[in-house]
Amino acid sequence: MKHRFVLVDVFADRPLAGNPLGVFPQAETIPEELLQPAAREMDHAATAFLFPSGMPGALFRLRIFSREREIGFAGHPALGAHFVHATESRLPLEEPVTRVAHEGREGLVHVELLVEKGRIGMLRLRQRPPKVGPRLPEEDVARVARALGLEDEALQATNQPLRVASTGLPCLIVPVATLDALGRAAPRYGALREITEPLDATIVYAFTKETRDAGASAHARAFDTIGASEIPGAGAAAGALAAYLVSQAAVPVSPVTSLVIEQGHALSRPSSLYVEVHVGPEEMAPSGRRDTADGTGRRLSTIREVILGGRVMWVGEGNLEF
Repeated sequence: MKHRFVLVDVFADRPLAGNPLGVFPQAETIPEELLQPAAREMDHAATAFLFPSGMPGALFRLRIFSREREIGFAGHPALGAHFVHATESRLPLEEPVTRVAHEGREGLVHVELLVEKGRIGMLRLRQRPPKVGPRLPEEDVARVARALGLEDEALQATNQPLRVASTGLPCLIVPVATLDALGRAAPRYGALREITEPLDATIVYAFTKETRDAGASAHARAFDTIGASEIPGAGAAAGALAAYLVSQAAVPVSPVTSLVIEQGHALSRPSSLYVEVHVGPEEMAPSGRRDTADGTGRRLSTIREVILGGRVMWVGEGNLEF
C-alpha cells in the first residue's frame, strides 16, 4: 500500500530551515506495528500520525513517534499536524484567530491558527501546566558541564541554577555563560543519559542569554539523550525554558511575558520559537511562605499558562510503500 505523507518545516520563516516534520494525514491505513518503523524511515526528530477521533471538539487524534519511541507530548509535531490538517481539509479559517483542538494522550490539546488574508501565519499551542523542579546540587553541575564537553566555569559563571522544567515533556535546563561556549558544546550522550534518567528527563536544553538576534531572549540547543542527537527546534523544551526564566525572574516579568528563543543555528537550520508566559498574582504556599523558586527570597508570580508559537512552511509530499 501507498501511505501518503506531507513534509513541513516548523519554527521556520522559509523552507529548509526550522525543524523538519513528516506528517501522515491518514494514518489509520498504517498497521499499528509499522508506525514506529515508518517514523524511523522518515528519520526526523519526530513524525506525526493523524487518526480519526471520537472525542468531542477534536479534529483528529495525534500520535507522535521519534526514531526510537512514541512521545506523549511535543510542540513542533502538534503545530505541523494542525497546519497540514487545515490545509488538506480546507478548514474554514476565521480571521484573526481560528481555534482548534486535537486528541492527545491526556485529552484535548488546544491550538490557535492566526489567520491573515485567508492564510495561516502563525500557530500557537497551549502547553501543559508548567512545573519547575529543585536546583541540581553543585556536584551534578560539574558532571553536566563535563558531559557537554564544557568547562565548569561555563555553567557556574551564569549564577543560575540547573533545574528540570516541564510544560508537558521534562527537560533539564542548563544555563551557559556565553554564545561562544554554547557553540562549543560537544555532548557525550551516554554521560548525559546517566544524569537525566534519574531526573525523568530526556532533553537537555542548554541556553545562553547572549543571542545572535537582538530581539531574541535566549539562544538554545536541544540534545535528545535517548536519540543521541541534536534537535533544531524543540517546542516543549522552549516552553519549559520560558517557565524556568519567568520562575527565576531571570527576565522582566509582566502579566504576559513574551519571549523569542532562537535555536538550530548549530545545525544550519535556524528556528524561531515564540513563547508567551501568562502570570497571575503571587500565591501563598500552604505553609504560609511565599514561593521563592530562585532561592533568593524574592517573591515570584504564579505562572498560569505557557503558549508556544511558530510558523510552519510546506515543503513537499510523497508516499511510503509497504
